[in-house]
Amino acid sequence: MPGRVRAQDLKQVDSIASRPPAIKLWQVGAVAGAGLLTMALLDEPVQHWVSNPANRSGTINDMASTARHFGQAEVVVPVTAGIIVAGLVTGSKGVFHSGLRIGASMVVATMVTGVAKYAIGVERPYQTGEPGDFDPLSGNSSMWSGHTALAFSFATSLSQEIHRPWTTAGLYTLATATAMSRVYQNDHWVSDVVIGAAVGIASAKLATGRWTIFGLRAPVPLATPSGVGLMWHGTF
Repeated sequence: MPGRVRAQDLKQVDSIASRPPAIKLWQVGAVAGAGLLTMALLDEPVQHWVSNPANRSGTINDMASTARHFGQAEVVVPVTAGIIVAGLVTGSKGVFHSGLRIGASMVVATMVTGVAKYAIGVERPYQTGEPGDFDPLSGNSSMWSGHTALAFSFATSLSQEIHRPWTTAGLYTLATATAMSRVYQNDHWVSDVVIGAAVGIASAKLATGRWTIFGLRAPVPLATPSGVGLMWHGTF
């Protein structure tokens, strides 16, 4: 670690997100309930609709194939890396830290999704015609959509840094298109993308210190003239 991170550096960064709102247990339950309700009401009829050859077209399929890339590493990683490099080259700490926050958001979304997929074990639509087929620790990986979680995490974190309404609308439109493409291509149930979107947004908010969960903030990467470090803050 080159140099030392000064106490005033930590204090300055900590003041940026002083007392952010905390995610409540009932809010987590509400999202889970919305997912279960979607599973009961929409998963099967929508899957039957997209599986019907009469409702499919080459043009829509091409659009879905393109939209899914917004939720893949080949798009989000170069953009994030470009922001970080731009901050280093120009000497802009603000741009550099923006890139770190965006990257942290996607790391959180990816890690949480990977654990959940393995633990929940829902079969994908093309594997079964029955939604809600849970088989924990089976390797089934439908719940929830990783593409959707990554797309919404990227859209949320990037829009937070840009602060432009039209940019925010465009980013969320692309993320929504990614979610729809996963359903249309029969890779995910509607409930998978609903939960994935919520997780992606929450991951970005938590990773950037705008929300907390049980009083705990995500670790904040610091790069200051006096050194590099990591700050972890909790309120209990």
